[in-house]
Amino acid sequence: MDDNIPTHIRPTDIGSFPLVAINIEEYILGAADLEDGKHSEAANYFVQQHNEAFKHKMAALGPQESVPCYVQSSAGRDMLSQFLDPITRHGTGLQKQDDTYLWDGSPIQLADVNAQVAEILALEQGAKTLCEELQIQHIPYRACITGPFEMASRLWRGMGVGPRYDEKLIEAFAVIVQAFMKNSQIHTKYLKPLIITLDEPSIGVTGVGDLFTDSESDPQLTHLITTWNTILSAIHSNCYRGLHLHASPYHQLANAKWNLLEAHLGVIVNKSWLLDNDKYIRAAIMRTDGPTIPQDQDLRAAWDQIQSGNYKPYLQPPEEMHHHLKAAVDRYGSDRIPFAGPECGLGSWDWKFGDAMALTNLQNVGRIITEFIT
Repeated sequence: MDDNIPTHIRPTDIGSFPLVAINIEEYILGAADLEDGKHSEAANYFVQQHNEAFKHKMAALGPQESVPCYVQSSAGRDMLSQFLDPITRHGTGLQKQDDTYLWDGSPIQLADVNAQVAEILALEQGAKTLCEELQIQHIPYRACITGPFEMASRLWRGMGVGPRYDEKLIEAFAVIVQAFMKNSQIHTKYLKPLIITLDEPSIGVTGVGDLFTDSESDPQLTHLITTWNTILSAIHSNCYRGLHLHASPYHQLANAKWNLLEAHLGVIVNKSWLLDNDKYIRAAIMRTDGPTIPQDQDLRAAWDQIQSGNYKPYLQPPEEMHHHLKAAVDRYGSDRIPFAGPECGLGSWDWKFGDAMALTNLQNVGRIITEFIT
């Protein structure tokens, strides 16, 4: 990573984006066809729609400096189905009924060759055209891969079972997650991975956090860290190894071999913890919980305005983003912040004009970062 020690802050995003105008059934079918190597009309539709949304995100963040994530849908191609659906098609142990995944108790397995990310395959196909349209030499991208604990937890939850730590299930998913990580790193003339993130948002949150204690002797946390380290070994040395959380990290997580913390606004760690463990942090400067609606304003009236196209008054104020960025730099130093951007994904902004609001906010993110570092 010596070549990647940050000299300035670059815009990035977390991934999910409101794809409000797509045919979701054809989009999902196209993703599956692309992953399975089928040259179908649906696969072409998926490539076109995904890459168009990706282009809009990258253009908004600033194509010369940004490191955008592939476009993750919130419906049908979310952080769970994106990685579990290939198991139901080609692997063993999982079945899908409607939108629920069921484990039959047999080994959960998926051959490495079938652990494909359609969104990155789409970028590989369209990278040359995207570079020409954005007037850049190559696309540095971020990929987010859902972690084994998150997969196991969501599986149990979908089956009506409360939080539990299942070592065998997590180890089975870990092998599959590592294969997805390997296959998500596509190096071509026009496409280069820069951030590969292990997405474990449930770690430390209320309820699930009760499964762990922040101590060296906690067998479950020790097992998870060991499992993560095996997975993270699949990431190329030229890439940042991200860890995406929704809560403050346990102190012991510094023993895992990630080096870029991605967390929500309000999550604060000690700078000494970063320095002592040689970790970096992505500064969260944009809220993703929805429009900025003043407390004294009628909610229904505000939503009527937003969905009529008068959404600009409800965007997050750029000065608020600047405040969050300055606070992060003051706290950690710019040498520990290689990236900044939204705290999480924007896929849930699937209301009318939600995509336009998301892109305008991303434009402000890119502009705030550029103005801050120049």
